[in-house]
Amino acid sequence: MQQTWVSATDPATDLPAPLAPVVAEYRIAPGTAIAYPVKAGQFIQIIDVDGSQCSDFLAFAGEGYGEELDGTVTRTLLGLAMPQVGLFSHYFSQQMRPLVEVVQDTCGRHDSFMLACTRRYYEDAGYPGHPSCSENFNQVLRDYGIAPRLGWPAINFFFNTEVDGTGAIIAGEAWSRPGDYVLLRAHQDLLCASSACPDDIDPINGWHPTPIHVRIYGAESSFPRLRGHRAAPSLPLRLTQDSAFTPRIRDLTRHLADYNGFWVPLSYPQQGKAADYWALRERVAVMDLSALRKFDLTGTDALALLQWVFSRNVAQLAVGQSAYGCLLNPHGGIVDDGIVFRLGEAAFRYVGNCDTDALWLHTVAQERGFAVEILPTSDRLHNLSVQGPRSRDLLTPLIRFDPQWGLSTLAELGYFRFATGTLEGIPVFVSRTGYTGELGYELFVDPCDGLALWDAVMQAGKPFGLLPMGMEAIDCARIEAGLLAAGREFSDLISPYQAGIGWSVALKSKGDFIGRAALEALRSRPPFVAVGLTLAGNEVACGGQGVYAEGQPWRIGQVTSGTFSPVLNRSIAIAQIAPDYAQLGMVVEVGFLDGIKRRDRATVGPLSPYDPTKSRVKA
Repeated sequence: MQQTWVSATDPATDLPAPLAPVVAEYRIAPGTAIAYPVKAGQFIQIIDVDGSQCSDFLAFAGEGYGEELDGTVTRTLLGLAMPQVGLFSHYFSQQMRPLVEVVQDTCGRHDSFMLACTRRYYEDAGYPGHPSCSENFNQVLRDYGIAPRLGWPAINFFFNTEVDGTGAIIAGEAWSRPGDYVLLRAHQDLLCASSACPDDIDPINGWHPTPIHVRIYGAESSFPRLRGHRAAPSLPLRLTQDSAFTPRIRDLTRHLADYNGFWVPLSYPQQGKAADYWALRERVAVMDLSALRKFDLTGTDALALLQWVFSRNVAQLAVGQSAYGCLLNPHGGIVDDGIVFRLGEAAFRYVGNCDTDALWLHTVAQERGFAVEILPTSDRLHNLSVQGPRSRDLLTPLIRFDPQWGLSTLAELGYFRFATGTLEGIPVFVSRTGYTGELGYELFVDPCDGLALWDAVMQAGKPFGLLPMGMEAIDCARIEAGLLAAGREFSDLISPYQAGIGWSVALKSKGDFIGRAALEALRSRPPFVAVGLTLAGNEVACGGQGVYAEGQPWRIGQVTSGTFSPVLNRSIAIAQIAPDYAQLGMVVEVGFLDGIKRRDRATVGPLSPYDPTKSRVKA
């Protein structure tokens, strides 16, 4: 193994282990840069050794290195500020050829807008003679016949920048932690250059530049595509993973994206963009919801904990029954929404969206002195959702329930009820729940049986016109049904009454619980309330766009989610608006552009314009 060190510093001993046999590696001392060759097919791992350290990156290809990685071309071709792991992962040259692609990224925040730091920047700040990445690049590229520049338009890995709502580019300390890295794959023979940025006059490098480490892996290496997630400061890095069903999904589409730490299909282009949507509404569709988080709660105080922190009256649930609600915080905000399943007298399962749900449950249990065990079971239970008006017809001949549930057929399984059994001999946990506004069921299964379950459902579904469904169609369906999405309709600053699920708060049927006093005060007059909007035109409203009183300049709320509804043939939205404007039939305006230049009239309606009474899901 070749090792090249560009400083006298000893190799770092706290680096992440190599991902594969290393062809070459380089240590870049703080405030310096290196140039290094990379062959087509090889992999480049750029590692932040100590955290909060930016590394600018250049790549050249072609005769005389005349072809150069170009951030503007890349942004234009991808429609993204930065390439991301997955389908839109390539950096392109001025000739629109891919030079490198992002294979793994454990940080997730980089920059492609700014120049690498320049001599001019430091001079203007009062630091003449300060080293800069651009000058360092000029020095190391000189031997390759590459002309110097006053400022290099680099890709600035770990550089924490974003464009705010006014168009300003703002920057702060890098998000990267010690050992965070970006893994790139070269698509051409390249000359690359990397720096360890010398900026110590602002927070970009945490005020203290540190080393960058580069490893080169051979073209024969094979690496899965991964992104890193940290749901909370105290939680370990979680890398994107496949679900039990992803191998089959990959056979059908390449249009996958990272959602909540799992690779999920956005759409299935081969079957037509709207085909899966209409399969759901008219027949039956299947979707992978394994990205949901599951936690089992057991112990003498399991019920007491859920009664304190969950909005519903869990004590009223019978074994085999579930309830939708939300985890609450002391000021009445929604920590997360989810479903509680009563598995036994002192055994429950919570299915929500976030790894941090378990942290909150642990915190509350410790504060209240509850004796309860909280066991993460997300990796033991992956779930396939079968939804649509023909879902019962499809599943009835396949499922046999265990005797203790007293169920002869699937038709006897009531709304928000569950039972265990087998599907074509595969052990399953069957729940009559969903996220589409249609009759449907969720099948929870051990991941080792995932492929067999997928194959059995897909084979049985052929006579019914079953199709797999992507997240784009799911999002449209859940907006039509008035169902909430984390980060859009709710957050820990939004109460259930503002989010439109005030009915899920058991103020009357149970005693004291966390946030009760705040919710009692909010109940009669929340600052905003959730409504459905039907727009007069066909333009799709986006989350964050303002809602205005008709003909007036002031905002009365904002859109949280919007879509064009195929079944309604109208543009619809979920919005949160001031209570005085929330009466059914009231006309308001959705502001496009800056909210002044163009507006579209909209009529206030129920949260679910598709099926306000939920007659379809309860069928």
